[in-house]
Amino acid sequence: MGKDKHYRMTEESLTFIEKRDKEKYPKENLFVNAAIQYFGRKIEQEKIVGKLEDIQDKLERIERMLEEKAVRKNMVSDKVERKELFGKPDYLK
Repeated sequence: MGKDKHYRMTEESLTFIEKRDKEKYPKENLFVNAAIQYFGRKIEQEKIVGKLEDIQDKLERIERMLEEKAVRKNMVSDKVERKELFGKPDYLK
């Protein structure tokens, strides 16, 4: 199965192990292994969430840039429409 290793633990950790759900984890090593695996998955989830937050930030910046570009494009097209209203050809403007 696994190698026999020994670790020093704080009294708080030992108390936590003793208070485990003994029906679900009848042996201490099962509880400790489950806790370590859960902790490892939690770290991986935090990394993924961090990457997703970075992607979200980038998407928000892109969205703002596109909105600003659309506003500028609308302002330019409004100026072109105003020029056409005056009836002057483009080369005289």
